[in-house]
Amino acid sequence: MACKMTIEEFNEYDRYTVQDWEHMWKDGQLGGMTTKSHPMLIKHSQLLIKADRSNRIFVPLCGNSIDLLWLAQKGCSVVGSEIVAFACQTFFTDNNIPYEVQSLQGIDGNVYRSKDDKLDIRIFQCDHYKISPALIGYKFDGVWDRGAFNSVALKQRATYVQHMSTLLTSSAVNLVAVTQYEIDNPDNADHGIPATAESVHIAYQPFAEVQQIDCDITERHQYEDQEMELAEILFNIKFKN
Repeated sequence: MACKMTIEEFNEYDRYTVQDWEHMWKDGQLGGMTTKSHPMLIKHSQLLIKADRSNRIFVPLCGNSIDLLWLAQKGCSVVGSEIVAFACQTFFTDNNIPYEVQSLQGIDGNVYRSKDDKLDIRIFQCDHYKISPALIGYKFDGVWDRGAFNSVALKQRATYVQHMSTLLTSSAVNLVAVTQYEIDNPDNADHGIPATAESVHIAYQPFAEVQQIDCDITERHQYEDQEMELAEILFNIKFKN
């Protein structure tokens, strides 16, 4: 089922500040919806995790997603980006992973690093657009983008996509899961908001090959005696060399 929202609700992303995201995390509006790894990640993990490479995986705008832990438990070297310190901290504390925090040199932010030798996880708490191969120490073999693309304002998506292309190896796999939405527009106003799948094609096709590989209901929640369903579309995106 597509998530219904008004034009105003969709355009809220254009106005969100770092302080807004911090407030939503601390107020419990984010991060507590699911304790299970994403079913599409599990189903299509063979595209990201391969025996013949290092499996260095990037999870952009990761929040405290348990997908970071799932990937690390599969032997991946996992890097996340997240601007809100509270989200970084709760990932480690909620999953009982010992960690350390180090300041980033020349960048406003910190890196949260697992102290468990069996879990190679780092979360860079800084401006996402400051992430670079020089900062990380390598380019990524794959990306698990669940909700990051959705959260980027329409006017910033081209910048987001171009930046992502600079972080990846030439053979990298980029899996992008986006929430299906439906604009509630009873007045039939000309809002200029593309449909879910169209928005992905608009942003990525100038730079990449885009293939839709899945579409399904991925979450169900009880809210005020009603069951709410979240439907998502998964794309396999390969940047052009």
